Amino acid sequence: MLDPHLLTLHTLTMKQLATAEELAGVSGQPATEVEAELEKAVADGAVMAARGKFMITPAGREQLDAAYPVVFGALRSDPAVAAAMDAFESGVNKQVLKVTTDWQTVEVGGERVANDHSDADHDAKVLDRLGRILDKLPAVLGPVEDPLVDRFVDRLGAALTRAESGETDYVSGVRVDSFHTVWFQMHEHLLRLTGREREE
Repeated sequence: MLDPHLLTLHTLTMKQLATAEELAGVSGQPATEVEAELEKAVADGAVMAARGKFMITPAGREQLDAAYPVVFGALRSDPAVAAAMDAFESGVNKQVLKVTTDWQTVEVGGERVANDHSDADHDAKVLDRLGRILDKLPAVLGPVEDPLVDRFVDRLGAALTRAESGETDYVSGVRVDSFHTVWFQMHEHLLRLTGREREE
């Protein structure tokens, strides 16, 4: 597990530009701890501050790149983890990308157009598919024993619950912790844990 300082830097790689409170929401750290670690990171040049938001610097990324192989060495050398990541990439990750497309667009006259969410039956089917993917996720990622992965699964469930209650932004909106946003963060976290590159 990353120490509080490195975890704060690590969380910034997933949020890009964020407040201390937003980072705490991702990592589960107390906001006061995140604020203290950000202060130290700004002082040593690992993080830049601008108008209450923070961004990791190349120096901060270098700190993480040096730490990951040490902290996650056992996980990276575990064949079960490698198999789990293969299954994740070829299975549920591709499914989420497809479902997100089907949420954002619909086929009309053989062409894809923006989904205006007037077809409740279509949207319900898409949400049901997301639910089935989420149900499979703990088993797929079971070998990746990491507390932050469990937190991501919980956040995905919270986003889906809000979407099912009619808050449509919580499927793929970029201004909220939508299913798609949290999934992207989780994917980035998994890649950094396992030392893999994002597939194009």
